[in-house]
Amino acid sequence: AVLPAWAGTTGNLSGKITDITTGEPLPLVNVSIGGSGRGGVTNDKGEYSVVGVTPGTYVLKVSLLGYQPIEGKKVVIEADETAVFNFKLASTDIEVEGVTVEGHPPLVDVTKTRGDQTYNKDKIEQLPNVKGVQDVLGLQAGVVKFGSQLFLRGGRANETQILIDGVAVNDVGGAGNASGTTNPNEQLQQLYSGNSTGGAGGAVSVSANAIQSVSVSSSGLDAEYGNAQSGVVNITTKSGSETYNGSIQYRTDGIGSGGYNERYYAANVGGPEPITAYLLPSIGVEVPGKLTFFMSGNFDQSDGPYAYNTSRFYHPLKRKLRFAGFFGDILSNAGFKYDDKQNNDFSFNTKLSYAIGESDQFAFSYRANANSSHPLEGSYGSKNLYDSTLTNIGLTTQNVLQWTHILGTNSLLKGYVSRLESNKTSSVGDLTPAQYSAITDLSLRDANEDGFNDIGTSQSWSTSHSVLWNVKFDYNSQVHRLHFLKAGAEYNYELIQSTAISFPLDPNRTVDSTQRGAYPGLGLARWVSDNIPSRGAFYLQDNIELTGINVHVGLRYDYFYLGNQVNDPAYVRAYEELVNSESDPAKYTEHAGWVGKSFWKQFTRGNFSPRLSIGYPISTRTVFYFNYGHFLQYPERDQYFHYPVNTTISGNYVGNPSLKPQRTVQYEAGFDQLIFDDLSLGIRGFYKDVFDYATLRRLSKVDQYVNLDYASARGFEIIVTKQSGEHYSGSLGYTFQLAKGRSSDPFAAQASPQLFQLPRETRLDYDQQHTVNLFVGYRVSPKEDYDVLGLNINNWGASVTWNFGSGFPYTPYNIGKTLADLYLKNTGDGPYTSEINVSLYKGFNFFERLNVVFTLDIVNLLDRRNVDLNAGGFNTLTGSPLSYGDYAPDTKVGYTWTGRRGGQSFDSRVPPFVFRSPRQVSLGMRINWD
Repeated sequence: AVLPAWAGTTGNLSGKITDITTGEPLPLVNVSIGGSGRGGVTNDKGEYSVVGVTPGTYVLKVSLLGYQPIEGKKVVIEADETAVFNFKLASTDIEVEGVTVEGHPPLVDVTKTRGDQTYNKDKIEQLPNVKGVQDVLGLQAGVVKFGSQLFLRGGRANETQILIDGVAVNDVGGAGNASGTTNPNEQLQQLYSGNSTGGAGGAVSVSANAIQSVSVSSSGLDAEYGNAQSGVVNITTKSGSETYNGSIQYRTDGIGSGGYNERYYAANVGGPEPITAYLLPSIGVEVPGKLTFFMSGNFDQSDGPYAYNTSRFYHPLKRKLRFAGFFGDILSNAGFKYDDKQNNDFSFNTKLSYAIGESDQFAFSYRANANSSHPLEGSYGSKNLYDSTLTNIGLTTQNVLQWTHILGTNSLLKGYVSRLESNKTSSVGDLTPAQYSAITDLSLRDANEDGFNDIGTSQSWSTSHSVLWNVKFDYNSQVHRLHFLKAGAEYNYELIQSTAISFPLDPNRTVDSTQRGAYPGLGLARWVSDNIPSRGAFYLQDNIELTGINVHVGLRYDYFYLGNQVNDPAYVRAYEELVNSESDPAKYTEHAGWVGKSFWKQFTRGNFSPRLSIGYPISTRTVFYFNYGHFLQYPERDQYFHYPVNTTISGNYVGNPSLKPQRTVQYEAGFDQLIFDDLSLGIRGFYKDVFDYATLRRLSKVDQYVNLDYASARGFEIIVTKQSGEHYSGSLGYTFQLAKGRSSDPFAAQASPQLFQLPRETRLDYDQQHTVNLFVGYRVSPKEDYDVLGLNINNWGASVTWNFGSGFPYTPYNIGKTLADLYLKNTGDGPYTSEINVSLYKGFNFFERLNVVFTLDIVNLLDRRNVDLNAGGFNTLTGSPLSYGDYAPDTKVGYTWTGRRGGQSFDSRVPPFVFRSPRQVSLGMRINWD
């Protein structure tokens, strides 16, 4: 039977058991999954199936009265996969040697109806310098890295839904979410175009040592997945086992003068919860069921490739981590402090799993991320001036309670409640708005005339606070031998509060102490959001298994309620005043279209999303599939409710509560072929249209969001996968795609309104047409007999990754600036990028379970100077990276950095920050206890 998994949190087990002599199927055979409390019994066809198994490595025990038992060791069950294991039993009258099985889910799943990709923990551990999920996603076919963001199959960076153990962790948006800039409008522009943090990483990150598997699905999604236009990333975290295990890791590149000054610490521990497993039973108190835990954390500090921490201007702060919630109080009271570097990231993950018998399983998870950073302001000179760089502080915590109720072997009921809280602040040098300078003349800020602005260059400040409650329940059952039914509902309640201030102490500001948001009365311009929207969904999915064909049919219904604050009289009055002040008020969306709509009116005005997927297994080694679906995503909340103070500032904009959801229609066709037992080939083609992108429309006073933009993407992927075996494992992925649209971000129409006069699509900024991702790993286990030149050398390994990308588009420099010249938009191809990374390790065994491992990681092995388009290192006249003496067409001068500035000398060369990171060599040690 077809046994789907759910939201990346569970896997399945199935197979057939026959008599070794006659080949006849054996009914009533007992199959138990050791350590999980789960199992099943074969039917009259000898088939067994177990659904909803927590991912991990298990021992299978197969037994039937009158037959010799079989034990299957190291059976790996992955999330979103069905592990198929068939057995042949011999009667007790026949003498045969003991049979054991070791294996993984099938390399080609002939029941699949979509092309997805999965990295398990063994593969993740081999990646060079791996820290988190973004290091894994960057190697997936169809994923493009542009700036610090990841783009999936031509969609924008915020179109991928990130799930951790089945729970969404995406930020809901709002002013102040991105790094502050002089013009707060640039914040969202950076988020969409890939110049800021967030996006495909999600609001909460998981360290690499806590990841069980990562699965990427970019089309063919079942109806349970919503609010995602480009795809879904399922991250399954590790759970505690029946025995204690853990690891401690330290890695640094501080072995030479060319490093990033990086220090990476990571640790994890898991096993039976000691109080209920040992302490209480020792005093005669038996707790029913089994309680296990897994806990991990990592701390990563770096000054980046272009550090400024040696400057006489730099004064590092000593910070203390402060978290919220029960586990957060424990961490906060521990008094963990650190000295600031340019980038500081801390993450903590814990999971408590409680199994009561075989029917009910509970899990509680607490996750926390804290970070602080001081990004360079696009000027290499300011790297030596801490007081003129922005300080970004972020803290995100999530609490999740999950429940799974098993109904027999073919049905289950699942539910969870989640609370995600995020707080972010962006400021100049940790100053509050009241401490900023009142000097607005840039020429007066360099008090000692040394070439630096001593009182700060940004003059912006922002903060945001958001809370997202998420509740979801679903029912899954093999209601008929041909039909596997999934039905469910989810509800999201959001609280969004944010304030962004430009020039807090500007003498021309309008002082009004009644202003909403933080620091009322300050700011030449203010952007404030204070909203409580909510959304929900219902879905129904039927997975049908016919003879020789599998069909998935689903329907999803989504609704979005703006909240009562939209009808607040003060908000409505201010909005109408803006409309009436315009020379052409008709350009605004009609106010009556959204005022007065109750929850039930919004509920009944939702959107349906149909899904259809078909899989056609040719044989046990080949499967063809096709899928089609409608996907929608609600715009960032800031685009619904944004209202500025001071409408005379150029670039101010307002939200639009009448925005429709953004819609994507996707198609995919492909096939997977098992070439050898451990080698597979997958080829898939895709096409998608995107409608109703929210973009700004220019008005006379302010700008307003409307559903005006569109885009399309098409291409194909070729993926070769080598499963782990005989020491080798690997994968090779090639992607060709064309991503076109009217614009690459919501601010394009505001910045270049003439572009929207052209009835055509242009290449999007992140349209990388050719990408190649290669991974090759070689491992020798600790207790293996491995002969090298007559010596038994085990417990070592090596891996290599290679990422190649063709050039991103750019607009060739043109002098005419006529309408015809606009057709040059993104018609040039920049230089390609190529990066090779290497990882080596050698371990030494001590005692029975202790393994001390020494590691060497090299990023950008060849030290290639890959151009960074976001840093301005691109000559739009020649189409090449900048070089010494280059003629810069925009400034009409040669590109040199001769002379002194701020007490520091620069020779006549291109500054290094116009290129991506140079080579980084890191040494580390990891102690594993398993």
